[in-house]
Amino acid sequence: MTLTADSIAARFGHSVAQFTTHTAISAPAGQWTYAELDRRANVIAAEILNHLGADSEPVALLFDHDAPLIAAILGTLKANKMYLALDPNHPPEQIRAMLTASGARLLLADAVNESVAKAMAAGPLQILVVTEKSAQPTAVQLPAISGEAPAWLMFTSGSTSQPKGVWQNHRGIVHEAEVYAELAAMTPADRVSLLTACGLAAAGATLYGALLHGATVCMFSVRTQGVERLAHWLVQEHITIFHSVPTVFRHLMRAAEAKNSLAYARLVRLGGEPVLRGDVETFQRLCPDACRLMQSLSSTETGIITTLVFEKLTPLPEGRVPAGRPVRGVEVFLLDEKDQPLKNGGEGRIAIRSARLRQGYWQQSVLTAEKFQRQGNSSVRTFISNDLGRFLPDGTLEHLGRADQLVKIRGLRVDLGEVEAALMTTKLAREAVAVAIEDASGEKRLAAYFVPRPGAEISAQNFRRCLRGQIPAHMIPNDFLPLEKLPLTAAGKIDRRALPALARAENKAALDRSQRPLDLVENRIARIWQTVLNCSPIARTDDFFDLGGTSLQSVEVLSQIEKNWGVALPPSTLTEQNTVEKLALLLRDHIVIPSPRPLVTLREGGPGRPLFLIHSGQGDVTSYGLLTRRLPGRPIYGLQSPGLQGESWPLMSISAMAGCYLREITAKDPTGPYFLGATCMGGMVAFEIAQRLLHQGKKIAFMAFMDVPYPLPYSEHPNPVERHYGPWRDFGRDFGRIVRWALIRGAGFGRSPRGLAKYRRFVAHMNTRALRRYRPGIYPGEIFFYNSSDSGFARDRRLRLHRHARTAHAISIPGSRAALFVTPGVDEMAKHLQAALIAAEDRCRSSAEPAALEHR
Repeated sequence: MTLTADSIAARFGHSVAQFTTHTAISAPAGQWTYAELDRRANVIAAEILNHLGADSEPVALLFDHDAPLIAAILGTLKANKMYLALDPNHPPEQIRAMLTASGARLLLADAVNESVAKAMAAGPLQILVVTEKSAQPTAVQLPAISGEAPAWLMFTSGSTSQPKGVWQNHRGIVHEAEVYAELAAMTPADRVSLLTACGLAAAGATLYGALLHGATVCMFSVRTQGVERLAHWLVQEHITIFHSVPTVFRHLMRAAEAKNSLAYARLVRLGGEPVLRGDVETFQRLCPDACRLMQSLSSTETGIITTLVFEKLTPLPEGRVPAGRPVRGVEVFLLDEKDQPLKNGGEGRIAIRSARLRQGYWQQSVLTAEKFQRQGNSSVRTFISNDLGRFLPDGTLEHLGRADQLVKIRGLRVDLGEVEAALMTTKLAREAVAVAIEDASGEKRLAAYFVPRPGAEISAQNFRRCLRGQIPAHMIPNDFLPLEKLPLTAAGKIDRRALPALARAENKAALDRSQRPLDLVENRIARIWQTVLNCSPIARTDDFFDLGGTSLQSVEVLSQIEKNWGVALPPSTLTEQNTVEKLALLLRDHIVIPSPRPLVTLREGGPGRPLFLIHSGQGDVTSYGLLTRRLPGRPIYGLQSPGLQGESWPLMSISAMAGCYLREITAKDPTGPYFLGATCMGGMVAFEIAQRLLHQGKKIAFMAFMDVPYPLPYSEHPNPVERHYGPWRDFGRDFGRIVRWALIRGAGFGRSPRGLAKYRRFVAHMNTRALRRYRPGIYPGEIFFYNSSDSGFARDRRLRLHRHARTAHAISIPGSRAALFVTPGVDEMAKHLQAALIAAEDRCRSSAEPAALEHR
């Protein structure tokens, strides 16, 4: 095999020779040494060469975020091919668009994504499934690879939201890996976190910086595993270099303050979003003394541009956290409105000059020539970005955001023009402009400045009410500020830069006097909501979930209430006491009496049949907070696990839960027909309730499972320990916990928030145990399954549904499991769910067909 020193394969070969038995990859698939990773890559390279020959061309990869994906990437590179790493979590339409634009003739996939790959197949595209049983490498001569050969094709969305390919050669990737390894002082002893999907540009420096220098790449999917598990994983894997976007870092530090999750870290690298002053303060307060924080500015077209490093005692800058200084081999300068270099300072568009920029836009020569400007025959080119910046007196670059109107608020893209158009349709504003401003904590928030229409009833509540349904919830402004006129530039255009300087005190005019908090308790609650929701003003009658609150944020609110009042409220509190006014009634006397009933009112009123929603594995119904606001026309009730407040023993079986909840359902609605819904393990409880209703001669009109892969996730593969020892294995320990908590209640010692949190986790544990012991029968009706596109539901489990239901409707919601009950995923799910509910109600009213399912 003849390889140049500038190729990734050659550099990786040096790592294999030097660190043969050292761990290269630590992932869900296992621990792979450099020798094992190299062997698997060679197998794949041989297969690719057998299919395509040795000429350079794109090869697409469709793998889960796991070790086999890394082997596939290296195998593709060794075969002198350019890889395109597709994310199975993306919508099918987006995957097809990328495949078409790439021109790939071969698509590699793992066994889990085989069905998705075959669904993508069109024209000459071949499918090659890589499994553990793949053959040993044959005697195939691997081709010589030039440093200029195409290596990586990555896609990004432009302002039109259409996929746009950017490609890089071997030499450029090796250079960026060397720069990053130098900045991070990478050694073979390092264990580097890889949380980013390998198709994204941000993953490149991490992946190759580690593998080309003998370090260990540790793979974890935050999207599927969650931040809470990430905290434990970081300690378990002894991560020394942690790389993530700032949002993940903030959630990690908030969830893991007492867990010391970064105890082994010597470097924390943040990028992809602006790093805020609060992020640096959190790092300096919670991370180990020897740890450093490095923030980086980068883009898909350029790779890493600038970096800035903070030590534990580094003084914090005033205002924005600077983007830092250019890395080795990169020059940064600013352009004025005529694309001429700024000579006397000031703000301008950021331009990057380097010989190591990406090679350009794939198969778009005109756009490449426009954005990547070459100087003569030199290899040095200049990329003109769409971002604004300025240089500080010490020579560091300050990033001022995008030049266009596309901004990110809490990680979600917002088109300010679309927000402004929606504001004008409310007929409350004569003129309006939307801007992204920074609050006191440095977080970005969306503000709307407007000139009121004469006679219009202006209030923040009215604006939110009119905008709801027109635009996604995350695009509804946090602040509404009335002005006599909008500030203009000399050219007569709206001067956006002048708007954030306006006094925030004017915002009070947007809140009716009668809606302001009445006393100290309501004021304290409103301040907590403002902090958690990043939203103001808060009216005493505002609905927590209408303001965009999520189940995760409701937990944060209850945590703040525990700190301020010393009262541990039930998880369902904000679904029932959903306004500042109602919540204050509970807290004024510092007494909370938990309800002995599991029934929770999620929505009142409406002519439609009531919908009953069963709790998740955690036992609470807070996940349904946003969803219920998007299902008008009927009352909605939730059923939560008894014992969450320590008021009773937890239920030990699905049968016991079904019996308990069935009494609540029939007490609220004695006749039916019944509408049932559930998420997670609650699907099994709903399944059992439905069976019992049928045996009682009752009718069922509708049943929906949300994020329930298929009726029985665990029964076909029961826990081997429970299968051997039976359900009594942990009886003594569980019984002891219950008795201990009962004695604490009986003795009147009160409820410790920390102790109550532990007991709630125990209730969730009992729910899981009950789920594993449950065996369903056959449901002679139809079930609607709503699952996220990344759950694997539509790929390999659709056929299993018919084992337990006569008719199964599978609806795939774009996005991740974590986003199913938050915007924008919850909006899409609610749209499908509302249509199905209305259709079921129409069938109930129709005399031409059965009103609902009956047991026969």
